[in-house]
Order: sequence, then C-alpha cells, then structure tokens
Amino acid sequence: MRIDNPMRGERILVRNYEKSDLEFLTGMWFHEENGKYMSDPTAEYVDQAYQKALDTLGESQLGYYLVIELADTGEPVGSFCMFPDEREKVYDIGYCIHRKHWKSGYGSEALGLAMEWIRARGGEKVTAEVAVGNLASNALLRKFGFAVERRAEFGKYHMDVRFDSYIYAKVL
Repeated sequence: MRIDNPMRGERILVRNYEKSDLEFLTGMWFHEENGKYMSDPTAEYVDQAYQKALDTLGESQLGYYLVIELADTGEPVGSFCMFPDEREKVYDIGYCIHRKHWKSGYGSEALGLAMEWIRARGGEKVTAEVAVGNLASNALLRKFGFAVERRAEFGKYHMDVRFDSYIYAKVL
C-alpha cells in the first residue's frame, strides 16, 4: 500500500518506502541497540523468507511502509508503518527512529502526522504494541493519549528473545 502524498511536518516528511531505503532501514532495525525492542531479528537470523519479505516491502498489500526523513535535507531518520483492518477503521502502527536521532522529537512529529492522516481517511482507532521495557516508546504513546488495553508478549523473528508488551489504543 502506498500513500498518495508525503505527510509534511515542520521538520520532517513521511513518505513511501523505496527499494533504495532498504540498507538504511535494515541497518537500523537489525542493530542490537537500535532494534532491541522490535520483532525484527539481528542480521544473522535473516532467512530466505524474511529476506523475501524485505525485498517486497514496497509492494505490500497488508500495510504502509514509510520512511521518515528531514524535510530540508532528505536525510532518513526513521521508519513508520501502518496496517489498516479490512474496513480501514482501525490501524495498527509501528515506528523506529535511528539512534543518532533519539530524543529529537522526530517520533512525536511522525506520530502526530500519521494520526492526522488516519483520522482524515475515516480511521476510528489506532493501536500499537510496545515492549514494556521500551520506556521512550511507552512515554510517546501516553503523551498522545494512548491507553493500555491489555498486556501481551512478542518475540524477535527466529530468535529466542521474548518481550512482555502492552497493546495500546487510542480512539480518534
């Protein structure tokens, strides 16, 4: 799925993923610290099926794979994804900011833009799963009025790493 136009904020824009973004994204997602609380594995656990999924991100019909970049330079600073339900009323989201840009406010700006985009298209609810230990992401969602609906658990792909998590939700 692809958005029609980039989401533009004061300092960033959120645009469709392009194949040329893959090296930046996997460098961030597979990094031991940067991708610690993501379901993505570290590079040594990427198998053929996972690689195929990476190679076809831009063609996904399950959701939107987006890149967050600085509006003035085009430098990528993170990723954002949105997975709508079949009626496009509930969107599950995920995001990752490159560690050199942590605590810069880019995650807040991207989340705000995505919430506006979802609301403008008739979305009624946004959900996100976050590891309990991911203090920054938990704080970001709470800042935007998300509340914990329930506890859950997820793991890193093909790795023996599990995280207790919260399933957050916000009614728009």
